[in-house]
Amino acid sequence: MGATIPSFDLACWRGAVPRMSVAHTHDDLEFNSAPVELEYLVDGRQVVIPAGALAVFWAARPHQLVRDSGGSELAWLTVPLAQARGWRLPGEFLTRMFAGDVAVTEQAVGPLALAERAVSWGAELDPTHPLHRAAVTEVQAFVLRAAFATAAEGRVEKVGGGLRADVADMAAWIARHAAEDITVAAVAAHVHLHPNHAMTVFRHALGVTIGEYLAQCRIARARELLLTTDDAIPDIAASAGFGSLSQFYARFRDQTGEAPAAYRRRHSG
Repeated sequence: MGATIPSFDLACWRGAVPRMSVAHTHDDLEFNSAPVELEYLVDGRQVVIPAGALAVFWAARPHQLVRDSGGSELAWLTVPLAQARGWRLPGEFLTRMFAGDVAVTEQAVGPLALAERAVSWGAELDPTHPLHRAAVTEVQAFVLRAAFATAAEGRVEKVGGGLRADVADMAAWIARHAAEDITVAAVAAHVHLHPNHAMTVFRHALGVTIGEYLAQCRIARARELLLTTDDAIPDIAASAGFGSLSQFYARFRDQTGEAPAAYRRRHSG
């Protein structure tokens, strides 16, 4: 079901990127920056990251770069959520991440200049590198600074031009109604398309079916509830929109590689 990657681990990279062919999820905090605008679809919302800004979001929310970088180099850093939570990040920042916010700073400069560090960190974060421990310490400081720098910023959302308007509307509607018992016909009716045509244009644009995208949104909500509440797992499954507990377990394991209880234990404390 689309790209289901448990985590990219602690990693950093810089380079020109094409638009992503598939919406995907992974359990990391994702930081990125580029000298040009970056247009994403994140959890059903079109998000444009301003040129030169540093952005961060919880990548367990389904997301996709829907416009390429035009040859300009994008720098990004992924930090596994379990590792980031051990770094005592501000509670307000984590709450925003779990809620699906995309937080930004106006300019990625000085200690937040991710592009300047991406090449060295890209090599040094390899566990076999002699400077691995130093690089992890530097990344920890960077993440903490970024968390405080973005604390007062609002969401960055606006309609961009890299995605069909009807597909964007369908994705947003799915994300808003994911906890409900919705059908392909209902999604298609929202944008006045025949269900078969709606399924075709949606999959062509996002690389996943409407049902797969719905499941991504539901699992993202379940992850949030597992981390932020003490609710019983059957209650979380129902709150996220799963009518069948067995289906919830299967979908959750497909996307995360582990059972819900194991996921909650790994992130506790």
